[in-house]
Amino acid sequence: MRPFKAINFLAAASVAAIGMSASLASAAELKIWHHTYPPAEEFIKQKAAEYSKLHPDVTFTFQSDPHGDYEVKLLAAIAAGEAPDLINVLDYLYPKFVSKGILAEANLPAMGVKTNEELEALYSPGALKGLMIDDKIYGLPEELNTFALFMNKEHFAEVGIDVTDKANWPKSWDDLFTMAKKVQKKDESGNFTRLGFNWVFGLDGFWYAMEYWPILNQYGCEVLDSAGKATINSPQCVAAFTDTWQRLVKDGIGGPDYATVNPVNALQDFSDGRQSMMMAGIWSPPLFGEDVKKNYVVAPIPQKDPANPKTLLYNYSMTVTQASKNQEEAWRFLRFLTSDGDGYLRHTGYVTGLKGWEKSEAAKDTIGADIFADQLQYGTYFWRSLTWNEEGKAIKDAIEQMMQGTSVQEALDQAAKQIDFVRSQN
Repeated sequence: MRPFKAINFLAAASVAAIGMSASLASAAELKIWHHTYPPAEEFIKQKAAEYSKLHPDVTFTFQSDPHGDYEVKLLAAIAAGEAPDLINVLDYLYPKFVSKGILAEANLPAMGVKTNEELEALYSPGALKGLMIDDKIYGLPEELNTFALFMNKEHFAEVGIDVTDKANWPKSWDDLFTMAKKVQKKDESGNFTRLGFNWVFGLDGFWYAMEYWPILNQYGCEVLDSAGKATINSPQCVAAFTDTWQRLVKDGIGGPDYATVNPVNALQDFSDGRQSMMMAGIWSPPLFGEDVKKNYVVAPIPQKDPANPKTLLYNYSMTVTQASKNQEEAWRFLRFLTSDGDGYLRHTGYVTGLKGWEKSEAAKDTIGADIFADQLQYGTYFWRSLTWNEEGKAIKDAIEQMMQGTSVQEALDQAAKQIDFVRSQN
């Protein structure tokens, strides 16, 4: 692996070359759409302003919507012939979006490279994999991520547990729920004043999937078999949801009735100090309250088999639409934007996946960056399907039924039927 300084030099040279060629471009207004995440919005606008200073003939407009609404509004805009130029797209949507002709194939010369291999060499191994269809690249990583466990060390210190000591990190799901009970608090009436742990509830299917996908991997649960038939109701899947999601309610640890629903900051309870542990990405700390920012520790998520760790891998990318009339300029700006990996990490908590990011000064200053860098190697991308959203909603609905007392098997049987139905209609 090249030294990080050399990588930065190459990136700077590449951006400089991009800037020189951009000066020849005609005037363009680039419309950027992004899911709502204030730190990212501010950073993208900052980089857009920098780009416009270098290239006064390029201007920008920006729109954001909460993740649950974002795709609906985006598809409506595209259908109405009002597609933005640059969009924020999750990797699991690539099969659907490419099949519908929504995404433009990467313009390599505009990004200062000649081949896919040359572009891939700028990134960590596998960083572009989730953004490729039939060996063609359709986007660049803005947020290459996995999940880790965040713990409030002050809360645990109150009950005599030092979570700054790795020996006290929960290794298994049993460990997690045991620790959650120790640190949770209730008032004299038995009402929670502090949760030890809870899942995120009340949001879209993707949020649920980020939490259950690592667990399904650990338990050997497949959403679909090789023929495309739903297997979400298999014994492995039933065990996965029984041991983790259902147990949360059964043991009186948490559930939807205790979760604050906030589509902009899904982790509100942890952020405000009302919850002691949560699973989340490296992007979450910028939204923490000031007290929590001073008191959190990052650990790997619990495992069914700690000796054989498995987790998720996902890529919330930036890409260019096929409908854009300024594709070359859009790709040029996209390379300029995502080349600032240090800026992204410092301002947004996003890892853009550039090779050597974990050795950067920004990573050294980011609590838990070493944990995330290590855990990425154990991650697996979400299952691929043209009807992923509908399938994800079926599983989300099953989870919510479990939380209301429906047996895990019955809820997953219904999810499997719904998944098979939506796939039959495609």
